[in-house]
Amino acid sequence: MSKQETNPMEVTLALTEKEMDELDSFLMSDATTNEVMMLDCLDGFLTAIVSGPAMPQPSVWIPRVWGPTAEDAPTFASDAQAEKIIGLMTRHLNAIVWSLHQDPEHFEPVFYMQVYADDEREYMDGEMWAHGFMAGINMQRDSWQALFESKHGPVALRPIYLLGAPEVTEAEEELVKTPAQREELSKQIPASIGWIYKFWAPQRRTADSANGITSENEKPKISRNAPCSCGSGRKYKKCCGATQVSD
Repeated sequence: MSKQETNPMEVTLALTEKEMDELDSFLMSDATTNEVMMLDCLDGFLTAIVSGPAMPQPSVWIPRVWGPTAEDAPTFASDAQAEKIIGLMTRHLNAIVWSLHQDPEHFEPVFYMQVYADDEREYMDGEMWAHGFMAGINMQRDSWQALFESKHGPVALRPIYLLGAPEVTEAEEELVKTPAQREELSKQIPASIGWIYKFWAPQRRTADSANGITSENEKPKISRNAPCSCGSGRKYKKCCGATQVSD
């Protein structure tokens, strides 16, 4: 397969619409608490994990999806259901990895459309997505310090911060009061993610190199049975290794 051809794994990695609905239904079910992340919030959270300086292990990020405490862990109907739901979340994370690796300039977040009383128009609303992204940053905030201190980092992060920060100033609140304001900020997020992803790329490459993974152009020799560096818990050949395009 040439590098110009579409890798079929790009399709199989991404969740189908039916699978997205299944994951969404579980997150909204009585099996979870009110603290659980909904699908758009989860997408933002996973995007922060993927685009940031270091990929945390599933044992670190999965509990954060359910809520801030151990008591927020969901009540699965069976081990099979637990495996299925966690598998769907992990696959969605891997799909984000693939999407940003292939084309960070045109990343598509999971945003919902909102309708308000006395207004016929639908508005794009990335507020909950941004809450998820900020939760991902706050989970390993010290590691993000270099971006906060960079010249352009705060500018790139600003639309996500304004929509999703737990606390903002009164002046900043005035910038997100109306649906139109929130929509405009939401439209800026994909470009912000592309910039953030590229900002951390050198650090991610350094971490990958330390784990024996090199860039695609360097023809990496990675054990197919080694744990995947993305933190999915699966073997490399069953995860990111399956997405590699041969010459």
